[in-house]
Amino acid sequence: MTTSTTAAISKIKCTAPRRSFTTAYQGMPGDGKHNHRLLTHIIPHKTTLKDGRHVEVDFFRHSPTDTEEDEYFAGMALMNLVIREGRSWPFEEEFTSVEDWSGYFLSHTAFVVRALDNGMDAARRNSSSQGEILGCFYIKPNFPGRCSHVCNGGFITAPRFRGLGVGRLMGNVFLRAARDLGYKSSYFNLVFKSNHGSVYLWESLGFQRVATLENAARLEGLGEDELDTAYGYRYDLEKLPEDYLVL
Repeated sequence: MTTSTTAAISKIKCTAPRRSFTTAYQGMPGDGKHNHRLLTHIIPHKTTLKDGRHVEVDFFRHSPTDTEEDEYFAGMALMNLVIREGRSWPFEEEFTSVEDWSGYFLSHTAFVVRALDNGMDAARRNSSSQGEILGCFYIKPNFPGRCSHVCNGGFITAPRFRGLGVGRLMGNVFLRAARDLGYKSSYFNLVFKSNHGSVYLWESLGFQRVATLENAARLEGLGEDELDTAYGYRYDLEKLPEDYLVL
């Protein structure tokens, strides 16, 4: 990052918190571009997945006149899919309107992983097209007021693209973007013990397990009356290397 860019970011950070607070589980409908000017040096972030597919991490694109091209609908569909799966998020009720979904997912800063070329899904059975959304995530305050410098993140990888490195890509961009947005640390409230891929991902990225909540969740796929344990994971963003995710 250049000296002039750093100075500009520092100047903007002084006014960054001036926004009505929304927690990790409620909010006001937005466009997912809160303080986007702080991220112009890293977003869009273009890279290549394990299978050679070219992708970019970018803000959601909204097309109010064309639902086929409107990535809000794609994001809500992914959210409802993982809610139905019932294994990684605490929600039971699906979102029934884009406005409600955007109040949750787009209240602050949110991103998609977008395919830049055609390819195949992880099973190599079905084709995928340029512009397809492979995953999405958000960054927003986890707590109000005096604790709003602690952020939360929510991550979804489309099931047919799991195993290609989409989750790790989102995690890496999350860390850099959260730090550059001015957050001091990140805390994930509920990472379920049975979600082995998620536990492995966050620990491999350097998150610290700082809390254990037993009997926390009724998840699909568990035995009758069985409750899963949830972990809390923290990352000190002030210790993130300055050149993390060098472009």
